[in-house]
Amino acid sequence: MRSHHDVLSARDPAFIRAWHPRLARLFRRYHRCTVTGLERVPPGRALLVGNHNGGTSTPDTVALLLAYWARFGVDEPAYGLAHDLGFHVPLLGGLLRRIGAIPASQGMAFAALESDAKVLVYPGGDLDAYKPSSRRHTVVFGPRRGFVRLALRARAPIVPVVSLGAHEGFHVFTDGAAFARASGWKRRTRMEVIPVIAGLPWGLWVGPLPHLPPPLRMKVRALPPIAWPALDATAADDDAVVERCFEEVRATMQAELDAMVREGGYGLRTPW
Repeated sequence: MRSHHDVLSARDPAFIRAWHPRLARLFRRYHRCTVTGLERVPPGRALLVGNHNGGTSTPDTVALLLAYWARFGVDEPAYGLAHDLGFHVPLLGGLLRRIGAIPASQGMAFAALESDAKVLVYPGGDLDAYKPSSRRHTVVFGPRRGFVRLALRARAPIVPVVSLGAHEGFHVFTDGAAFARASGWKRRTRMEVIPVIAGLPWGLWVGPLPHLPPPLRMKVRALPPIAWPALDATAADDDAVVERCFEEVRATMQAELDAMVREGGYGLRTPW
């Protein structure tokens, strides 16, 4: 088993620096995404908490990474938690490690924060990424409270990052969560959904396959940090305290998402 240090040191700033301009140009030609509020990200350790959109293709996450590297440079340590499955895909696993993706575990995330790095996490994971399209404007974190416990234990502020628009790139009829539980899919894969989806390039399909997002207009907005300086690390073991902190973060993000929906400026766009 690789040590936390070995996993964190796999991030390759030179690789990111070489590919960032080319990827940014390609992305701008296809999508339109406004990323705002990054000036609110504090120095030192911080846990960036986002709502997930767009399935495993996550074009809004790509937009956030490109904007983050452009503002802060690639040498400042920054990592993103990713599902274990991605690291076992040939070529993809190595690419994820080089850009700073690390396995989604409390121990790994804590080690990154203890090194005073930024860590990006999507607590809703597959539940949020594959929520039915009827709920696309809802922050879906489900029962997951681990990110709050992590922030409290690491004494790291939470920076909410709210995203809108990527879920317009396909249509999710149902997340299939009940079937995933009954079939044993969740137990075997650590994924809680078997969604039924319509979109490109597969047409109509079942399961969390990567898809091809059409050209989209998206918005990503970082909000002011949320911190609880009066609480010490032991608060992470108090379920009532964790629930209050969780609801503060979730409600803040939902209120901002509602405001962004009212503002408009997102959805499908023509590529010319």
